[in-house]
Amino acid sequence: MEFEVEQAGCEGCAALVRSALEPLATVERLEIDEAADRASVRLRPTGELTEAAVNEALAAASQGSGHAYRVRPGSWTPA
Repeated sequence: MEFEVEQAGCEGCAALVRSALEPLATVERLEIDEAADRASVRLRPTGELTEAAVNEALAAASQGSGHAYRVRPGSWTPA
Protein backbone atom coordinates (compact mmCIF):
# COMPACT_ATOMS: atom_id res chain seq x y z
CA MET A 1 0.00 0.00 0.00
CA GLU A 2 1.06 3.55 -0.63
CA PHE A 3 0.09 6.88 0.87
CA GLU A 4 1.43 10.31 1.80
CA VAL A 5 1.92 11.61 5.33
CA GLU A 6 1.18 15.29 5.92
CA GLN A 7 3.53 17.49 7.98
CA ALA A 8 6.43 15.03 7.59
CA GLY A 9 8.82 16.88 5.33
CA CYS A 10 12.14 16.60 7.18
CA GLU A 11 14.55 13.83 8.17
CA GLY A 12 13.50 14.01 11.84
CA CYS A 13 9.85 13.60 10.90
CA ALA A 14 10.70 10.73 8.57
CA ALA A 15 12.44 8.92 11.43
CA LEU A 16 9.39 9.37 13.69
CA VAL A 17 7.01 8.21 10.96
CA ARG A 18 9.18 5.16 10.18
CA SER A 19 9.32 4.22 13.87
CA ALA A 20 5.53 4.53 14.14
CA LEU A 21 4.89 2.37 11.08
CA GLU A 22 7.47 -0.41 11.55
CA PRO A 23 5.40 -2.28 14.18
CA LEU A 24 2.51 -2.38 11.68
CA ALA A 25 4.26 -3.33 8.43
CA THR A 26 7.53 -3.44 6.54
CA VAL A 27 8.44 0.05 5.38
CA GLU A 28 9.62 -0.51 1.81
CA ARG A 29 10.02 3.18 0.95
CA LEU A 30 9.80 6.48 2.79
CA GLU A 31 10.77 9.59 0.83
CA ILE A 32 10.42 13.13 2.12
CA ASP A 33 9.42 16.19 0.13
CA GLU A 34 10.52 19.24 2.11
CA ALA A 35 8.80 21.72 -0.23
CA ALA A 36 5.42 19.97 0.13
CA ASP A 37 6.03 19.13 3.83
CA ARG A 38 5.05 15.50 3.41
CA ALA A 39 6.46 12.01 3.02
CA SER A 40 5.58 9.34 0.48
CA VAL A 41 5.36 5.88 2.01
CA ARG A 42 5.11 2.35 0.65
CA LEU A 43 4.32 -0.43 3.13
CA ARG A 44 4.19 -4.19 2.85
CA PRO A 45 1.75 -5.23 5.57
CA THR A 46 2.17 -8.56 7.31
CA GLY A 47 -1.59 -8.79 7.88
CA GLU A 48 -4.66 -6.65 7.43
CA LEU A 49 -3.85 -2.98 7.83
CA THR A 50 -6.32 -0.12 7.68
CA GLU A 51 -5.92 3.58 7.08
CA ALA A 52 -7.44 4.16 10.52
CA ALA A 53 -4.74 2.02 12.18
CA VAL A 54 -2.01 3.91 10.32
CA ASN A 55 -3.51 7.26 11.32
CA GLU A 56 -3.66 6.11 14.94
CA ALA A 57 0.04 5.20 14.88
CA LEU A 58 0.90 8.50 13.18
CA ALA A 59 -1.10 10.48 15.76
CA ALA A 60 0.84 8.77 18.55
CA ALA A 61 4.13 9.62 16.82
CA SER A 62 3.01 13.26 16.60
CA GLN A 63 2.88 13.66 20.37
CA GLY A 64 5.41 16.29 21.38
CA SER A 65 6.77 16.71 17.86
CA GLY A 66 4.99 19.96 17.04
CA HIS A 67 3.39 18.25 14.04
CA ALA A 68 0.13 16.43 13.36
CA TYR A 69 1.14 13.49 11.17
CA ARG A 70 -1.73 11.91 9.24
CA VAL A 71 -2.44 10.19 5.95
CA ARG A 72 -3.12 12.87 3.36
CA PRO A 73 -6.79 12.53 2.38
CA GLY A 74 -7.18 10.80 -0.96
CA SER A 75 -3.64 9.40 -1.04
CA TRP A 76 -4.35 5.95 0.49
CA THR A 77 -3.86 3.23 -2.12
CA PRO A 78 -4.42 -0.27 -0.72
CA ALA A 79 -2.29 -3.16 -1.89
